[in-house]
Amino acid sequence: MTKVASESGHAEISAAERWDLIERIGSSNEFKRALRLRELLQYIGTQSVKLGVTAIREQEIGAAVFGRSEDYDTSLDNIVRVNVTELRKRLGLYFEDEGSSETLLVEIPRGAYVPVFFRRPVHGEHESPGSRDPQDASESLIPVTDSLEQEESTASSTSAGKVSLAYLRSHLIAVGCAVLLCCVFAFLLWQNSVLRSQVNPWLADPVLRAFWCEFFDSGDEVDIVTADTSLSLVEDILKQPVSLDDYLDYKYKNRVDLPGLTPEMRTTVNMILGRNLGSVGDYQVAERVMKLSAHSPNLKLASARAYTPESIKANNVILIGGPQSNPWVNLYKDRMDFYAEYDVIQQYSKFINRAPAPGEQPVYEIIAEPNQGYSIVAFVPNFSGHRVALIIAGTDSQATLAAGEWVTSREGLAVIRQKAPSGRFPFFEVLLSSSKLAGTPLRVEVKAFRIHQR
Repeated sequence: MTKVASESGHAEISAAERWDLIERIGSSNEFKRALRLRELLQYIGTQSVKLGVTAIREQEIGAAVFGRSEDYDTSLDNIVRVNVTELRKRLGLYFEDEGSSETLLVEIPRGAYVPVFFRRPVHGEHESPGSRDPQDASESLIPVTDSLEQEESTASSTSAGKVSLAYLRSHLIAVGCAVLLCCVFAFLLWQNSVLRSQVNPWLADPVLRAFWCEFFDSGDEVDIVTADTSLSLVEDILKQPVSLDDYLDYKYKNRVDLPGLTPEMRTTVNMILGRNLGSVGDYQVAERVMKLSAHSPNLKLASARAYTPESIKANNVILIGGPQSNPWVNLYKDRMDFYAEYDVIQQYSKFINRAPAPGEQPVYEIIAEPNQGYSIVAFVPNFSGHRVALIIAGTDSQATLAAGEWVTSREGLAVIRQKAPSGRFPFFEVLLSSSKLAGTPLRVEVKAFRIHQR
């Protein structure tokens, strides 16, 4: 008689036993503090135990557990290998401590991602999964042949036939139940995927997922910093720009003491500075970003006036607006090929192109055409070197909104993805031209772009 034996020679380990072990491990103290590792264990356990998969690819795990694109380059991104190595360590710690009384063990052999289950040896020293050779674990599950000679049957052929029919009936019932459970589980997986896509639209499309995972899948806080329109109004009235240092120290409020101001103008400036006004277009951009990852606890909305240097260094940041109304943008000026300047005398914004390529302009500005605008989207490293920053700014509120719509759409980001079709999304800068009708952005065109290596 041929059967699948475990390490200790017991009968075949059932799927129910294996899944119960996965759930006990996932509920243990060792894994309660490691949410991502628990998801990783549950995923490979589901694929192996419930779906019967015999080989799991690294890219599948990266896409299903870590939000990577389905065709990402595993040679450039080793997130799966790093986490599986940590998972092996956690499994060893579990079986040495909280799971020391477990009679069934599991491990993930090196070079593979399918879990291997085996019985804990009854005699001799206790083994932990970390102390076993994966080769041994694989060999323990090979079919073995019962070497005992079968005794001659003394029952009649009729009795043997009845036993065979009973065995066949029970076997068919078991198979039917297994198929039904697989169908139910597949439906639940599909339903869960649909719900996740509805709550987090950035997960539904490979291009959006490849870019926005830099913000939403990092585990770090993401600060969306909106512009301070009150500041830009005062700059227009006084025809003087305000530096970031003066803005942080609130020295810009001393501008009311400048000589030549009438009492009425002082009152007006004080009234404006006493309010923290914002732009409708800026808030529409912030709304589009926040809808990509609804209910994310790491997504924070802040105003430029209340923001701090500590936050911009420690967190991922999305800056909305140009330097006139959001002075934080000036911190990245030296890192960008395209940057905004504001003429406080003529009162209009323009974009400077540091090194124009053939066919590009050195300056992009709107003077006589009221229904056209320019904007930039810049994805650059943050000051910590381990975080990222996104700058969305336009010559006016509608141009800023056009840039926000571009970077939150698949069509916009696909332009950059075509330049780097695999691996992590590259750092980039894009200069856009947009037309508008009654304050609503219409056609958006890429005028220039830069791709930066990471």
